[in-house]
Amino acid sequence: MDIQSRTNAKQALNSLKMEIATELGYNYNMTNNKIESNAPQGTLEGQAKNVLAGEQVGGMMSRELVQMGEQILLDKYNSKK
Repeated sequence: MDIQSRTNAKQALNSLKMEIATELGYNYNMTNNKIESNAPQGTLEGQAKNVLAGEQVGGMMSRELVQMGEQILLDKYNSKK
């Protein structure tokens, strides 16, 4: 994969991450590329909720990427019929 393709893929994944974080009510900090909860940052509670937020966003990203892959395979299969 060339550098431009990698850059485009990374931007697409970050866009997906930001979209899902927003849908779930979390903030996506573009500066440090992290998902943040609305809990006070710099506290133990804030850190714990940030971990949970990251897990939830990562899980949703995985589900959406699998769905996209399944759809591509279905489309490819159906176009051969």
